[in-house]
Amino acid sequence: MSTGGVRLRWLGILIAFALVPLMAVGFISLFEMNQASNDVQHQILNLSTSLNRSALMAAPDDADQVQLAAAKALQFDEFFKRIKADSKLVAGQSLLKSDNDSCKPPGIWIAPIGSNQTNPMKRAETIRSLCAPARMMETLSEADPFLLLSYVGTEDGVLVTWPLANETLSNAAPFGYKDTPEYVAARERNETIWTGPFVDEKGLHDISITTPIFQGDDFFGVVRMDISLETLSQDLSSMKGRGYPFIIDSSGRFVMRPQTKPTGAIKPLLDSESLMDANSTEAKALVARMLKGKPGSYVIGVNGRDCYVAYAPIKTLGWSFGIAYPAEEMSLPARFIDSGIRDVAKSATEGLSDAYKTTMSSALLIFVLAASFALASGIFLLRRIDREIDDLTAAAKKISRGEFDVEVKPSGELSRLAMAFNEMAGGLKDYAFRLEGDAEARGGSGKEMAFLKGIKSSLVPGEILQPEGYEISARFMPSEKSGFDLYDVMDAGSENKMALTMAGVGGDGLKAAMLAMMARVLIRASPDKREPIKAISELNTQIIQHAQGMNLACFYALLDPEEGTLEYVNAGFNPPFIVDGGGMVDTLGGGGLALGMLEKMELKIEKIPIQQDDVLVVYSSGMTDAANGFRKQFGIERLINTVISNRNLSASEIIESVLRELGDFLKNQPIESDITLMIIKRT
Repeated sequence: MSTGGVRLRWLGILIAFALVPLMAVGFISLFEMNQASNDVQHQILNLSTSLNRSALMAAPDDADQVQLAAAKALQFDEFFKRIKADSKLVAGQSLLKSDNDSCKPPGIWIAPIGSNQTNPMKRAETIRSLCAPARMMETLSEADPFLLLSYVGTEDGVLVTWPLANETLSNAAPFGYKDTPEYVAARERNETIWTGPFVDEKGLHDISITTPIFQGDDFFGVVRMDISLETLSQDLSSMKGRGYPFIIDSSGRFVMRPQTKPTGAIKPLLDSESLMDANSTEAKALVARMLKGKPGSYVIGVNGRDCYVAYAPIKTLGWSFGIAYPAEEMSLPARFIDSGIRDVAKSATEGLSDAYKTTMSSALLIFVLAASFALASGIFLLRRIDREIDDLTAAAKKISRGEFDVEVKPSGELSRLAMAFNEMAGGLKDYAFRLEGDAEARGGSGKEMAFLKGIKSSLVPGEILQPEGYEISARFMPSEKSGFDLYDVMDAGSENKMALTMAGVGGDGLKAAMLAMMARVLIRASPDKREPIKAISELNTQIIQHAQGMNLACFYALLDPEEGTLEYVNAGFNPPFIVDGGGMVDTLGGGGLALGMLEKMELKIEKIPIQQDDVLVVYSSGMTDAANGFRKQFGIERLINTVISNRNLSASEIIESVLRELGDFLKNQPIESDITLMIIKRT
């Protein structure tokens, strides 16, 4: 290799050693900062969606949107009630006998006598009985422009229609009306039949109503009316506001919608033939609620976005009227929540964005300076070592020929290389030294794991106090991971009350260990042990101030042995459960966000009685999430059933039974996270 080639290689090596680590660290830092910014914004926006949905689902059934839907549904229902009443009125007129024997109603068609076995006398009586219905149909047609066609068709083959157009008669006869499904259904079921809606030859939406006529027990015929629904369609299209109105039938199929197409979050919900076809697992639940016959509201998620639907029944037809609203625009409180959370997201990420930009600028500047320095240093060094290249090359040739008694005088920048030729043993010692250094480095991580394991051990309290009439037992199983569970049982300070707590740190590593230790110390030192909300609120404040970015799921309870009550606050922890003496199970309410998520938290205190033989079970998620070799989790149901089966044992024996069941389930499979279990039994 020529001297020039060596110089170029050295220059490249110098630049690589100077810049590659710098670039790697810079890009990794920038990537992590950008990822953290996106994660923070994503989590806060998810919180916005969750709070919005909670606010909407908590809206009462007498909200303004529900009242609007109920009023409009009632208006439509009255329309169909009136049509049904008119149909029955015409049917009733058919039962009246006419005193005028010469009466022959207009618009009448009579089947040829050869095709009908009814005798002429009876046929004449049928014709006279249709005079009054014909006059009534004429009156209704003149009064109601939406009444397109009405007729009375009898079993005798006599048909009277309004209006009187010959085309109408030719379309309905001969005997065509008797072959229609609604005629047959009305005769067999003896009830009014609604048919449609359907699109007529003009492209308009119509609906028909068929009412049976009986004379005594004998079926006489039917009254049929075809009604235009264009008035209702125009009414829907004229509704103004942020919502999108619609009507569904008893199967969830859309009956009527405005001419304006839905947009935004509403479009995928209503852009199909049936509400059941919407791209949402909650669509069936919405249809079921709408068809129960009562007004109300429901929040449905579609493609990751929420819609609020207010609805009310159209009882006459078994239909339902609804108004869909985009969740973010539905109500003022929801918009305030969304706006507030988005402001928080913006504020939380602005700092990270600024840091990202500053870091990028600094990294680029350092990169340029480092490149310039490396280039200048490389050229300077290459000029100095150029004189030594020939000596080293000659020595290398001798070694390649087996001449190991070479000696190169150490000098200049390549003195270490010269010494390597002369002192191979020193090189081996240096290699051994490096191996020893690597071993020590590996031992460092072991020391850290030992430290974290020591922290876990220190979080386990000593002997647990046993109030009179109660048994309290707990067990902690640490995992090899660096997550942290903690629990404690303390004297609350007065009135013989006991403070019980169990918590889990949302994170791992040294920072999580410090948070676990801080939380235990703060809970024990709290002057507000007898006031769960104050104790937990103060702990939340300390986490916000001193452990930003971390969170702590916490269950805190105050046991009053004399009264037999338990007051508790749950901040994002697993809901404990109680098994009574008869084996019935009741899950404690509460929940919410973990501590450290928000500066001001709306915590709710609950109070429940602890009866004779009740078994209260408090557990960490490591218990139910523990998975065997088939990746099947132990689960809450298995835990509950084990406690039920052993409820008559003591608290410590119940814990041993649960742990045996867990061991049989895992079959030596290591646990992935800490397991903490506490049993409180009233004896």
